[in-house]
Amino acid sequence: MSVYVSDDLTMAASGKYIFTTNAAAGPAPGSPGKTELGAAPTSPVEKDTSSGEIANWGDDNQFPTQVRREAEESEILQENLGWKADAWYGGGIVYGLVDIDAQGEETFTRVRIPEVEAFLARSRRYAYETLLALSYFANGFGEFILTKDRKEIWSICNQDTEYCRYKKPDAKGVISHIYISANWANTSRPDDIVPVPAIDPYFDTPDTIRERTDSWKYMYPVAIPSPGKTLYQLARWNAIRRSGWLALLKKIPNFKLNMFDHQLSTRHMVEVHHRYWEWKYGDWETKDKKERQSIISEEVKAFDKTMAGVDGAGKSVFSITFPDPQDPSKTISAFKITSIDDKLKSGLYVEDSQEAASWVYTAIGVAPTLRGIHPGKEMGGGSGSDARVAFNNFISTSKFPQDLVLEPLHFVRDYNGWPENLQFRFAAPLIMTLDSGKSSQQETK
Repeated sequence: MSVYVSDDLTMAASGKYIFTTNAAAGPAPGSPGKTELGAAPTSPVEKDTSSGEIANWGDDNQFPTQVRREAEESEILQENLGWKADAWYGGGIVYGLVDIDAQGEETFTRVRIPEVEAFLARSRRYAYETLLALSYFANGFGEFILTKDRKEIWSICNQDTEYCRYKKPDAKGVISHIYISANWANTSRPDDIVPVPAIDPYFDTPDTIRERTDSWKYMYPVAIPSPGKTLYQLARWNAIRRSGWLALLKKIPNFKLNMFDHQLSTRHMVEVHHRYWEWKYGDWETKDKKERQSIISEEVKAFDKTMAGVDGAGKSVFSITFPDPQDPSKTISAFKITSIDDKLKSGLYVEDSQEAASWVYTAIGVAPTLRGIHPGKEMGGGSGSDARVAFNNFISTSKFPQDLVLEPLHFVRDYNGWPENLQFRFAAPLIMTLDSGKSSQQETK
């Protein structure tokens, strides 16, 4: 078996394989020839006893849908997952020629190449959509479209991660296709699922794809590795779904909303002296139980109308006194109203909300100061210096997910025969010092 492994595929050394290709591969552009390997890499294959050819994502094959729906129920989680993709994207994709001088210093020179400009124009949404997929799911699925003569990769787009599933690997660990469907919850007909041949991102080269004749489109999967996952990777922030912090964060506003709707029962206790009824209704003792209950009910409604809800704010309570039938020299207060501790006014569960929100920020890897104010009694978002340092730290540690998104573009470069020293990068805006902070600096990472 002859397999060419290009210098770009350094990820193979990590031992984290999505799948491997055991077919012969030709030399990459500019290489002197094929490299003979003594053995194929080891590819552990998890046994899947479920029926069919599809590798289920979760027990019911609905895992990414469940994740997305739970994220939609949390404004903090959903917004910050989106912000993370925004920050990764930064100033967008740029490209240029890279040269290294005798001292090892790199020079990145921006250029304009019509073929590259046209390709990026056709593929303009790929980068951001894939970054968003990595932020939510740690898995992204790029789709190459080739020209009919197979001489050029015409464009690349991102297929929605929620719709993509791997075909089960064969005995050698090879995954030949990725299936696409928007109806995994109810897939009953063969035409509900579209199979697309898969590229092995670790070992396939442009030449191996050029020599294939099975399709004019191919899937190029990218993923942020997570331990113990052989197919679908698990986003690190998913831990807050299992720990219970996300569930707690969602319950607090529902609980407080319910309290707002029932403020009367939680703020006042009303006691009515039993002789009030005798004073107001001279024939009270002769009334039957049903009639008494009706009269009391009407009194309660009248009090509710006065005091309950937002409309009751600022109104006065009219409390009467009447002579004590047993001792006319004394008076009896008809009503006794006792205020119950107002938990809403005292900020009930504010600390719990703040703590739960902080765990969400921690799980996502976003410093709260980058998002301004956050839930809790202390609403400040930190100083400008804190935000600047936190943002620069975030960008400086974001190279790997950015490189994952750029990896298919460098594959396209080699396939289409663009200059070998052409590189794609993200232009990341870095926040400057406070004195010069009104403008941002564009750097390529």
